[in-house]
Amino acid sequence: MCKLMKLAIAVPLYVMLGCAEETVDDPIVEPELTQEEVALLPDGSDHDHDDSELLAGAPDDDVTVFDDDDAELRFDREVSDGDAPSTETIAYQPLLKWGLHPRASDALRAAGVSASRITQTIGNAPASAGVHLQDGTVNGQPYTAAIDLSTSGLTSTQIHNLLERLAKVGYAGWYRKTGSDGWNGSNHIHAVYANCKMKLALRSQIRSWLVGRNGLASNTLYKWHLFSAEAKQVVKAKFAQSESGTTNGGAGFSARVNTSGAALTIRAAATRSSTAIGSVSDGSYVTIKCQKYGESVTGTYGTTKLWDKIGTGYISDAYVATGSDGRVAPLCP
Repeated sequence: MCKLMKLAIAVPLYVMLGCAEETVDDPIVEPELTQEEVALLPDGSDHDHDDSELLAGAPDDDVTVFDDDDAELRFDREVSDGDAPSTETIAYQPLLKWGLHPRASDALRAAGVSASRITQTIGNAPASAGVHLQDGTVNGQPYTAAIDLSTSGLTSTQIHNLLERLAKVGYAGWYRKTGSDGWNGSNHIHAVYANCKMKLALRSQIRSWLVGRNGLASNTLYKWHLFSAEAKQVVKAKFAQSESGTTNGGAGFSARVNTSGAALTIRAAATRSSTAIGSVSDGSYVTIKCQKYGESVTGTYGTTKLWDKIGTGYISDAYVATGSDGRVAPLCP
């Protein structure tokens, strides 16, 4: 089983222009994603949802909120993106849902999104290929920059308005409509908040969004909704505020072991014949410090020579859900 579909042939850069009367001081100019960045994007055939939950979704009492694309810009309080707990109450209001970053929660409120419309924050189902794994800790609580929203009760026009509202408060988002733009799964909105530290896969999704693409491994143009230049500029600015922050820097890359049951042996070197120095159970989360090429191994995710360093030893990448068939961490010295 491959972690990602094969990459589609790259298409020319697409920059969505605003209406003639719009003026933007800093036009959106983003380079193409590299092949390594595209390799981090999720496979559009995988989805990490219970269909009934997404189809049932939120109550309809917030539907009329999305009759226009206006958003209230009343958030972005300063927060600490570290691991130390804080005694200060720094969110504009209490978190809409567990697993949100305080800034991201306040942004959703500014866009008019109700808590019941949020169907997922942190999640660990293998099908999601790590996109919804925890990104970091803020105020002593875990968070992810990725969210999924139900579109229950919304007309197409209201979904267009919701996407635009989300972008105006800093979310790069897509309406995942089955059969459209490379998506096959439950209909919902997937969005990533740009102004917080996040994993490399989510950074790649935001950069994909900024050049008008679908945020999936196919890396094709996203056609269901064309975002205004104003909305794209907000996301770009929020992304810059976070200094393109990633929790992968010195901390390593978070991933999940998938052996279908057995414990995975940790080896002293990148070969199966090297000394066993420990093991990690199936389903456990690990932090990949770096990667190196060694003995070829066939496992849950096919055949690979890539090995992941965790702690002081190595495990075969063939049994690790990283969201990519290639490297997701620096080469080990």
